[in-house]
Amino acid sequence: MAVTQNPDIRALLGGGSDEDRLAATHFMVGAAFLALGGALQLVGLLALRFAGLFPITFGRLEPMANLTLMIGFGAISLIGGVYYVLPRLTGARLWNPQLALYALLGTAGLVVAGLISLALGLGDGTQPFGLGWFIDVPLASMLSVPMVVTLRTIGRREEKHSFVTLWFVIGGVLWLPLLYIAHLVTELPSVSAVTMAYGEAFLSAGFVTMFLITVGTGLVYYTVVKELDVALASRQLAAVGFWSLGFAGVWWGTAQLMFGPTAGWVAGVSAALGLAFPLGALANAANVSLTLEGSWSELSRRQGVLSGVYGLYLVVGLAVVAAMAGFRSVGSIAANTSLWEAIEHVAIGGVSVLLVAGISLAALPRLVGRDLDSVDKARRFNQMTVTGAVGLVITMGAAGLISGYSWTGGSNSGSYVDAGEGWGAGAGGSVDALMLIAVFFGVILFLGQLGYVGRVFGTVARGHAVPQEVMVTKEPADG
Repeated sequence: MAVTQNPDIRALLGGGSDEDRLAATHFMVGAAFLALGGALQLVGLLALRFAGLFPITFGRLEPMANLTLMIGFGAISLIGGVYYVLPRLTGARLWNPQLALYALLGTAGLVVAGLISLALGLGDGTQPFGLGWFIDVPLASMLSVPMVVTLRTIGRREEKHSFVTLWFVIGGVLWLPLLYIAHLVTELPSVSAVTMAYGEAFLSAGFVTMFLITVGTGLVYYTVVKELDVALASRQLAAVGFWSLGFAGVWWGTAQLMFGPTAGWVAGVSAALGLAFPLGALANAANVSLTLEGSWSELSRRQGVLSGVYGLYLVVGLAVVAAMAGFRSVGSIAANTSLWEAIEHVAIGGVSVLLVAGISLAALPRLVGRDLDSVDKARRFNQMTVTGAVGLVITMGAAGLISGYSWTGGSNSGSYVDAGEGWGAGAGGSVDALMLIAVFFGVILFLGQLGYVGRVFGTVARGHAVPQEVMVTKEPADG
């Protein structure tokens, strides 16, 4: 497959191929959901700090924000990135782009329907989405379409070289529907509450490690190599990162359940296998850092690439915190506190935005023939997103640890009860202050999210015209 240049950008989504317009549409739909999901996440954070401030409680706001950010933004945007890189790495046209478009419309429609059902109290109360079966079942089928499109496209590839990005793409689009289907199985009437709790934990953690970070990392690898015209430092490090995230990193989710009615081996296995999360994150971050050797000065002009690099570094920090909280000694303090809320909040509201920006802000100019509308605004988006995410995980995580130590100490000393009326005595003014500061960083993070939304729509609508990539299929040689 060859790439030619076409300056005609009269169409909003460019004059390129169907798959390129499809990828651009995914990025735009995902950005719209980010604006909504970020607002819901911020309102949920306010409701967590100021109980009774909103008519909808945190228990209902959290699944609404999760659904919008994880599926509406994260899944749709990253799938758009997958559709962008597949033809360029395989040399084959995307298989059945019309089906992929229908899946996009179906997924977006189901997210909206799910939000309405949750707002009306029609959910089932499970985590992370709380959707009824009438939304869950068709959503699982929609999330399976990218797997089919990806595998069929790769099956027709002309390029015989196996690029690292393809490992991460195949793994992510395969694991996402499998995780969701496994989650549906645990909700059958005959399944125990303990099994259901494990299914919820695996879906939440699996989405982060097995899809969000896996696919996001693979796309960042592509962006760095493509935009800076450098060679990937190490395929071996990429393999370590891929297998660590795919087959063990998910166990950080079950660490939250170690003090529940589970088997005794859960704590040890969760702590040991949970270490794969920081191991995989560190391998990928180190690999990108080595790849960038000699090219760091270029990042100031390529904010899309810088977004992806920031995202990989932030993953390392989150993974270390999650792995440490997975050990029984720390887990006895951190369990059921805002520490885990901070990890999940930053993962789906901060890391996801940076990793998606790592591919979308670099891809959109090639897709629609318009340059990034403002490098300075893109730089501010990166700064606010990183500042808000880091500040939120520190303050909210610290509030959780202080709460945990207070509850444990108070219970052991008998100074107050740790359940029922009076349990809040362990919180104290310091926790309230930290949560208030966390709200401040949540506002900064939301402004960063809006900055990303502005860059996507601003680039499509107002960016300066640049030569556009148009993919054309190579005709077979005569004879």
